[in-house]
Amino acid sequence: MRTGLLEIGTEELPAKIFPDILEQIEKNTKSLLERYRIQYGDIEVFGTPRRLVVFIHNMSPSQEEEIKKIKGPPKSVSLDNEDRPTKALLGFAEKQGCTLEDIAFENTPKGEYAFAYIREKGKDVKDLLGDLFKELINSLNFPTPMIWEETRFLFLRPIRWIVALLDTEIIPFSLAGVESNRYTYGHRFLSPEKIFLEDVKDYKEKLEKAYVIFDQTKRKDYILDTVNKLSESINVKPVLTEELLQEVTFLVEYPYIIFGSFSKHFLDIPSEVLTTVMVHHQRYIPIKREDSSLYPGFIIVSNMGQEAIENIRKGNERVITARFDDAKFFYTRDTSISLRERVKDLSKISLPGDRGTLKDKVEKMNELLEYLIDILGLQEVEEDLKDALIISETDRTTEMVKEFPELHGVIGGIYARLTEKETVWKAIYHHEEVNPEDFNAKLLAIVERVYDIVSNFNEGYIPSGSQDPYGLRKEAYNLVYLMGESNIDIELSSLMDILEAKNKKEIWAFVSQRLYSYLIGKGIRRDLVESALGLDTTSISRITNTALILQELSHREMFPQFITAAVRCFRITREIEDFPICNPCYFETGDEKTLYEFINRVNLDGEMPLKERYEKLLPLVEILEEFFKNVFVMVEDEKIRNNRLSLLKNTYRLFIPFGNLTKVEEK
Repeated sequence: MRTGLLEIGTEELPAKIFPDILEQIEKNTKSLLERYRIQYGDIEVFGTPRRLVVFIHNMSPSQEEEIKKIKGPPKSVSLDNEDRPTKALLGFAEKQGCTLEDIAFENTPKGEYAFAYIREKGKDVKDLLGDLFKELINSLNFPTPMIWEETRFLFLRPIRWIVALLDTEIIPFSLAGVESNRYTYGHRFLSPEKIFLEDVKDYKEKLEKAYVIFDQTKRKDYILDTVNKLSESINVKPVLTEELLQEVTFLVEYPYIIFGSFSKHFLDIPSEVLTTVMVHHQRYIPIKREDSSLYPGFIIVSNMGQEAIENIRKGNERVITARFDDAKFFYTRDTSISLRERVKDLSKISLPGDRGTLKDKVEKMNELLEYLIDILGLQEVEEDLKDALIISETDRTTEMVKEFPELHGVIGGIYARLTEKETVWKAIYHHEEVNPEDFNAKLLAIVERVYDIVSNFNEGYIPSGSQDPYGLRKEAYNLVYLMGESNIDIELSSLMDILEAKNKKEIWAFVSQRLYSYLIGKGIRRDLVESALGLDTTSISRITNTALILQELSHREMFPQFITAAVRCFRITREIEDFPICNPCYFETGDEKTLYEFINRVNLDGEMPLKERYEKLLPLVEILEEFFKNVFVMVEDEKIRNNRLSLLKNTYRLFIPFGNLTKVEEK
């Protein structure tokens, strides 16, 4: 068994692209190997800022054989009256390069035809990998690919070298003006020399000696372990999110962990601002004391060597001091004007398209908020909610948010804290979180997210492929997550009507895709999710609760029979729209009467919990089983037939609150 290696050497790639691009490489490699009919054992995919690497282990020496089935002439012209092959059949065999033993007659919708079975021997893997590797590189989808050289090949960054090996042999091909070979390169600064690879097995050892930890998991673990040890040594805790850890992992090939500090007088600036500057603008790791207050220091993950540590520390301390000086100036200047005074400035900030200004946006969001206050009965907090909404957008007029847009909401809350009551500033502060704990913040988040999605769709700014300039996919998922987790029962269609949505179906389909992913992510079976999405509602909360309850019910003994009963009622009545009212006078059997009496006896009025409805409907399983066993529905007598169909249609209506149960797999 053989091992293949492909390394694409590039200029520094953006850290943000790696989770997706590594997933693409693994998925596309598997797909190509399957299409090329190459057996393999395992695939390993790695990435650093300067290289994308894939190992294909335990490959078979050659393709699997393929048997091609080729249709020939009809049997009627292939054999004569004595079943001897005719010229037509002999000519077909000669054309396909096969013998008569390779031909068989098979029935088709048009009668019997001759089929030739051609056994195609598999090619040597070495002769296939060049094309496979080229296809793999071509298949990678980047957000903004560019042309870097004369062949006009599109890639995210210039390709500088390509390693393509099968054990000890070079897999020759050319792409982007680069010829594949057996030479790679080490760390750009610590070991920039060319490295000769005699065998695929040399790669790991030689790269690590050249200061390249190409395995991202090893780099990540090393960074996390070293950062924790450094933090413990000075009795602080790192503020290291998974997102930041992943980003710094893909910023370096050989990480050096460096401690830096800044002046204590900067701690007068809100910690959220300092943290944002360190994380989002400098990719530093902030550190906190045991009491969770910010410590005047930070941790740098550097790609430079030990000898440069002191220069790196001093350089980064100068940079952060300058950034904090700017932040302090912005903070002092911004807080000299209250947020309420800034409301008038909302009309000076224009939005893309024909949406008007921020003032217009706030007015539209206020219409949504009034609807929510009314439908949820929140009149007691109406004044606080409206104050919070009006002020929530004013921080976009501040110098701080202009410099650090990601602080929208947080800065508004910090500035509002200086003059507004707690219920107001907290709603503003938290409303940009995915699922705020503060209920008022949840409502502000809902109206803003719905506004953003609907207004962008109205303007034609609809995500397609990898293009999503306004981040609507994330916005929609965050809306779904908030409403699904918070159990706030609101019909999105009503909110869309308030915003005069031009394409409600398209918007709901877009949101539903995120809802599907959210529910699958909660571990709910695919078929149960599809059933819940079949509800005649645009309430994310209701669909979520239905899916969760279906998942719970699916573990009960009678659930499969319950589904079968519902589906049988649906399938026999789905083609018929208009039914007469079911009339007991037309009943001919006791089973019809029993079913009719149960439907009219069972009390399912009001908003009954689904689990209670399920228990009340369980007797239907046996009643319907007897009905279908003893009653022939599609009789010739039209009145009797329609009466029975009407009875079954009424029966199926009892199952409608469970969603589209035809989607549930009957196990």
